[in-house]
Amino acid sequence: MVGIGFDINNIADDVLQEIDIVNIENPLYPNYLSGNYIGDTNRFKAKSIAKKIIVDGPYIDLNPGTPDIEIRKVVERKVLQSIDFALSIGSDEIIFLSTFLPMIQVDFYDNAHVSNSINFWRNIISKTEGIKISLCNIFEYDPSVLLKIVEGVNCINFGLAFDVGHAYAYAKTTLKDFFTKIESFCSSVYLHGNNGTYDEHLNIFEGDLLKSDQFQDIIPLIRDKNIILKPFDKSMIIKNVEILKSTLIQ
Repeated sequence: MVGIGFDINNIADDVLQEIDIVNIENPLYPNYLSGNYIGDTNRFKAKSIAKKIIVDGPYIDLNPGTPDIEIRKVVERKVLQSIDFALSIGSDEIIFLSTFLPMIQVDFYDNAHVSNSINFWRNIISKTEGIKISLCNIFEYDPSVLLKIVEGVNCINFGLAFDVGHAYAYAKTTLKDFFTKIESFCSSVYLHGNNGTYDEHLNIFEGDLLKSDQFQDIIPLIRDKNIILKPFDKSMIIKNVEILKSTLIQ
């Protein structure tokens, strides 16, 4: 199944004909959930879009692994608000970026992030039903911390998502090695182009990811997942979809 990340107010009908998944990005936008978004969700529901819906959770400044109790309360409020948003438009999965910073390289930070994250997500799950919550890699060098969190939470409604572009830019292991370790927990994959140095979110046909041996190695592994294209440039969405579909059937 193939999808595209959209602003909830900017979903083109011609694109809908080409995809299986509508990925709504709005909770990622700073301050979006602080405004009046009910009109947006009502207009979206009125479209009666017969596609799988996956929502992005908020990211900037929100760290579920924080050791600060007061900050954790704010993070919890925004996370629950984004889950309510996702449920209101019929989403069955919401994906949160991990916020883990491996470059700190201090054991007590790593250990605290894992333990605080496990407690945080267990608490969120106790207050939530009807949706899968997935945690997605950003800067991770390898999936070890993500695996500790998902195994610690140990809930059928909590899993992992895989951002191929992030792993290609930041991981110190191959895409195949990274993904095979998390595959059993993963139902959705984010895909966007870059040149292996930083997070450019290019069209899939830009940069060298699509042409790399690493990407070719994971095509058979991700083919049956929910694959969501995430370029910043939304002007060539259909071309992105066509190239991805042709790549997946090779």
